[in-house]
Amino acid sequence: MKRCVEFMKSNLPYICMILSNLVFAGTVLFSKVAIANGMNPYVFGAYRQAFATLALAPFSFFLERKNSAPLSFNLLCKIFLAAMSGITLCINLFNLSLNYIPATFVTATSNAIPAITFVLAILLRYVYGRKRDA
Repeated sequence: MKRCVEFMKSNLPYICMILSNLVFAGTVLFSKVAIANGMNPYVFGAYRQAFATLALAPFSFFLERKNSAPLSFNLLCKIFLAAMSGITLCINLFNLSLNYIPATFVTATSNAIPAITFVLAILLRYVYGRKRDA
C-alpha cells in the first residue's frame, strides 16, 4: 500500500493529465449522444453553463469572499462580453460541430490545440508572449 501511495505521489501530474483527458473524452461522448438524440445544441450549451455555475459558485462564494473586488457596472459589462465571446461561443460552436463530425475526431483534434496556437503565434510574429523585432 505504501509503494502505491508513493507511486501515485511521484506520478501525480501524469495521472491528472490522463484523468483530465478521460473526463474530456467522456464529456464529448455524452454531448454527442445527447445532441444525436435530438437535444438542441444551444440548449445543451445553456444547461452545461448552468450546471457549471451551480457547481462552482459555492466555491467562489466561500473561498474568494474576502479577496473579491467590488463589481462596478463597467467591470460587469467586461465580464459579460468576455464570457459571451469566449466560453459561450466556444461551447455553442463545439456542440454545433458535433452534429457534423464524429466524437472521436473532436477528441483527437482537441489535442492539437497547443500546436495550432504555436503555429498561429509564429504566423502572427509572436514568440513567448512578446512581439518579435521586425
